[in-house]
Amino acid sequence: MKRYMTCVGVLLLAGVLVSCGGGGGDSPGDGGSAGTTNGGSPGNNGGVSTPGRFEESDVRVVTLSPGHWRPADSKFGWSGGTAVRSEVVGATATFTFSGTSVTWIGARNEDAGIALVSVDGGPAKRVDLYARPQERRTPVITLHDLSPGQHTLTIQVTGEKNSAAPSTSPAVVVVDAFDVEAPIVSHLQDRDPDARYSGTWTSVDNIDHSANWSGGGVASAPEPPQGGATFTTTAGDTVTLTFRGTSIAWQSGRGPDFGIATVQVDGGAPVDVDTFSSTPKFQEVLFKAAGLAANVDHTLTITATDRKNPASTGTKIVVDAFDVTTPGRRFQEDDLNPRTGLPATTYTGAWTFRNVNRVWSEGAAHTSQQPGARATFKFTGTGVSYIGCQKNSIGPVRIFVDGVDKGVINNFFDHPVEAFQHDRIFSIDGLAFGEHELVIEAVSSTSFIVVDAFDVRGGP
Repeated sequence: MKRYMTCVGVLLLAGVLVSCGGGGGDSPGDGGSAGTTNGGSPGNNGGVSTPGRFEESDVRVVTLSPGHWRPADSKFGWSGGTAVRSEVVGATATFTFSGTSVTWIGARNEDAGIALVSVDGGPAKRVDLYARPQERRTPVITLHDLSPGQHTLTIQVTGEKNSAAPSTSPAVVVVDAFDVEAPIVSHLQDRDPDARYSGTWTSVDNIDHSANWSGGGVASAPEPPQGGATFTTTAGDTVTLTFRGTSIAWQSGRGPDFGIATVQVDGGAPVDVDTFSSTPKFQEVLFKAAGLAANVDHTLTITATDRKNPASTGTKIVVDAFDVTTPGRRFQEDDLNPRTGLPATTYTGAWTFRNVNRVWSEGAAHTSQQPGARATFKFTGTGVSYIGCQKNSIGPVRIFVDGVDKGVINNFFDHPVEAFQHDRIFSIDGLAFGEHELVIEAVSSTSFIVVDAFDVRGGP
């Protein structure tokens, strides 16, 4: 049976529902329900039409080829509590839904393989799941611009893998969940520049399992490896994330020596979150708040306490990552323009394509360190955000909007600050509805720039 984590607190604050736990509620719209993990034919209802998340075990709409799938590693905080994996060549998972976009939620890591993804039996797209960070419960690919009505998404295991994958890796494909008509989700790391720490927080580099955390265990010389998470055992220590979005989730972990934290949204009443587990858990969503006002700043504050579950041996609190949801549509660095069918972003100058060394949006980003190299994104809408990176190897970019120079933004931050999928580098709203052009230009030859994605608001 699909298992659900017990919430440790629910808060109704100014119309905002705040809850915690890893089960069933990892969705942007919480539109799905779960059943037993299936290995054969589901009781298919002809496609769901409500936007939201649907788990891999929802037998109404998900079919897993019999005998080919088994449970994924239970130490990770999968959507709804479980996921399935397969290395069997030809194994399939199908999802029947009604809507104009669908997102496959799965995993990316060094053991991941290559899958074929198709809709309604159309041409298949090869999706390489290899990445150096070990990311679970992550958006793998979003397919937009489907015709209204019922569709079937098919995922097929190929048994192939990236040439950079270890020779012993099994070419795994993970199916965790599906999102229908999902909003934008930005997965921010624990050391995002908008996360302000107070007290004795330290990196998990000095404790075990750093590679199990989001973004953990990877580095590009001469940078030291990132632990992927930050922890404290001192009561009163706080971290406050400032963000703009309609929902926020705190991703953390549980363990036998973990304690109780309080969480507040916009300074509201604190909610207790008990992070104890008799066995270690990683990359699990422990707290969520939805229904927040769009286009205004919000804060999420996590405070360590001196309290713990009676069964716990300590009071450790871990911050791994944050998921911020915003309205609009995200265009990945190599997506097509729905109007023209041509690439929405064109690149001039010297670029390195498909960097997979960090927690990029849908697994990859493009980089350049050639002054004058440009990425030109053409879109239709009233607002846009540039999704890039800010850290100690990232340098300045010059921004142009519809040919108007908006100035230079310096993206350098001292280690250990690292901003990935960061949507607050440059944003502009209030544009007249219509076609526009955003240009990102490299300035320095001694540092990199990153083009990860673009978020469009007010589109057709």
